[in-house]
Amino acid sequence: MASFESLFQKMEGAYAPSTISGYRTDFYDFAKWARRRRLRALPAQPETVAAYIDDVIERCSPATVKHRLVAIAKLHRLAGEESPTTDEVVALAMRRARRKKPARPNQALGITAERRDQLMAVCSDDLAGLRDKVLLAVGFDSLCRRSELVALRVEDFTLEANGTYTVLVRRAKNDQFGEGRIARLSLATSRLVDEWIDAASLERGPLLRPVYKGKIRTRYLHPAFVGATLKRLSKLAGYSEPEMQSVSGHSLRVGAAQTLTVMGYGLLPIMAAGGWRSSNVVARYVEKVEMNVWER
Repeated sequence: MASFESLFQKMEGAYAPSTISGYRTDFYDFAKWARRRRLRALPAQPETVAAYIDDVIERCSPATVKHRLVAIAKLHRLAGEESPTTDEVVALAMRRARRKKPARPNQALGITAERRDQLMAVCSDDLAGLRDKVLLAVGFDSLCRRSELVALRVEDFTLEANGTYTVLVRRAKNDQFGEGRIARLSLATSRLVDEWIDAASLERGPLLRPVYKGKIRTRYLHPAFVGATLKRLSKLAGYSEPEMQSVSGHSLRVGAAQTLTVMGYGLLPIMAAGGWRSSNVVARYVEKVEMNVWER
């Protein structure tokens, strides 16, 4: 596989390290599959890629296979070769794969405004509990992805004349050039942020930090902490087991979009608020809003 590394090196600086790592993992899965069958991975024949799809769909989702096709196409372009993924035989293989596994993506349980308040009510009264309240409130108001939420820094918050904060949400997964977006916090959330900054004596650096034995650590939280915290609080709030298992680090973002829908906001304002580029994703988030909610 060493011969492929020079192609991945061409991507350095143009893509985030995590993106390059994803391309590497996906392409190497195909390359190893081809090598075991004594087939060429680069340049690959369309029939080789089609056979790979027919094989791996037994253990992978169509979405995963699609990601691997993107990696195969990228490596071919970097090598100056024509991508085999555009051939009709590959398109037919993908149609077979989708028909074989016509499942929709699993959606996280949305933590709506009502659920957010329920979770905040069970937060502890110590520093860790205050940090968790800020995580809930800021995550909901900003519609941040979990990676964006834990990456927020104190200096990203700007106090406005009305006493609320605006937040610079820096780089997102669909914002590879780091232009960022501005999120606005409610007055209640802004007051919670002030309370946390004062209690934790924060001046700069990560807003959300680990709290160990009553002491605050000067480092960022891992993105997985968001989902774990939401699950823990959901259990304390008395959620059913299926509900608790459906909660993830995306639940605040999903629930905020659902709440905005109930409040009467249209698709475009919600997309702008959450930094979405695709309307399909937002539509999937809000399609499960119960109709009786509109009658409350």
